[in-house]
Amino acid sequence: MACIEKIDWMDIRVGFLTGCLFAVIKGIKLMMPELHMGNLDAIIPFLLCVQYTIYRAREEPEKLDEWGITTPITFLALVAIMVISTVAIGCLAATGFFLSGTLSFEFKYVTNMIEYIISAFPQQFFLCSVLLVSLAKLPLFRGNWRLPLAVGLLFAAAHFWTPFHLPGTKIPLQLIGTFPMGFMAAWYFLKYRTLLPLVLVHAILYVLLHNWVEIRL
Repeated sequence: MACIEKIDWMDIRVGFLTGCLFAVIKGIKLMMPELHMGNLDAIIPFLLCVQYTIYRAREEPEKLDEWGITTPITFLALVAIMVISTVAIGCLAATGFFLSGTLSFEFKYVTNMIEYIISAFPQQFFLCSVLLVSLAKLPLFRGNWRLPLAVGLLFAAAHFWTPFHLPGTKIPLQLIGTFPMGFMAAWYFLKYRTLLPLVLVHAILYVLLHNWVEIRL
């Protein structure tokens, strides 16, 4: 697998611009609901991400491996993602059952997961394939644990202001869950350099989090 030692600033710039565009579309969507923008805040970043990936791959096909898109999924990588997802789903199920005393799974969850892949892919691409790959080249973050720990703390801090809290407390619910998930996602990507399993798990966990936990708070 090819390894580019220097940070690819084109990746960083495109990620930043895509994030800004998402924020603008999301802001317009929230302030002007009468426009009925639907899922444009997810679709447009997804299309830009795909277009950028194709554009760079034509000139530098080795970038696909660096991004973790074309790297083969080994048996150990498959086992690791299954363990991570099983533990995460189990925690969500236990939390949902604790909050309401019941737990169910509806077919619409599957369709929602498939639909959410459009949102999950650009998020995982720019967070893992761009940000993690770039930061891993800095001496400060070299090693197996420094960068995953930093990512876990960053994810937790980013969700500090979410509106969902533990019942009877001011502790944001996602503040608790995002640290271990951010840590494990970063560790998994850096260890196995494969992106697509993370995209799939991201979509699954997001839908289950919303239906099993958030709407019951």
